[in-house]
Amino acid sequence: MAPLLLLPGLSSTPEIWDQVRAGLPVGIVSQALENASLEDIDAIAAKILADAPPRFALAGFSFGGYVALAVAAQAMDRIERLALIATGANADSPEAAASRKRLIEIAQKDYPSVDSRMAKFLLHPDHVEDPAIHEIRSRMSRDYGAARFIAQQRAAMARPARDAVLASIRVPTLIAVGREDKVTPLAQHEEMARRVPAAELVVFERCGHLAPLEAPRGLAQALTKWMTH
Repeated sequence: MAPLLLLPGLSSTPEIWDQVRAGLPVGIVSQALENASLEDIDAIAAKILADAPPRFALAGFSFGGYVALAVAAQAMDRIERLALIATGANADSPEAAASRKRLIEIAQKDYPSVDSRMAKFLLHPDHVEDPAIHEIRSRMSRDYGAARFIAQQRAAMARPARDAVLASIRVPTLIAVGREDKVTPLAQHEEMARRVPAAELVVFERCGHLAPLEAPRGLAQALTKWMTH
């Protein structure tokens, strides 16, 4: 079985995968990676490919999903399985780009406030006040840092649409999302699942955008099935 490489999202370090990895069976060898502090998605993907084993399974969460699709565009022949979690194959809309620009301006002046400003938008209402999730998010935000946040927001803003990549995928593909995800809505994932031959769509209940923290058990189960069937 090929090793499983896990890519985190914006404001996330490899720690976001800890609870998910703990739920994977011992037969699945997984490694959570950092996304480089670069302003170009394709450059981040190239760096991952330079360090990756010859063949691997790849799962990307949110921004990590953008990177995973860039990896697929560059080296689909090295990917044995692909998982796209709370992400999208679209380019930023003008509204999304404007929102990223505002976040960059805030981060340049008061980066520590970004985490609290985004909590209600990112999380399902049941998890907004969860102290364990807040502790992890606060620690990741601190370790991630303003420079990486700004660089990766700019990279996300400049990314191209990946519709052609979706149509080219011929490996087992998992597409997963929280039902109440406001950042990358369910409809977006349903459309991706229609475009990828034989993709499986998994929806987590009572879950917003942060599936690895809000639904780690369900995500681990979905990844296990995807890796072993």
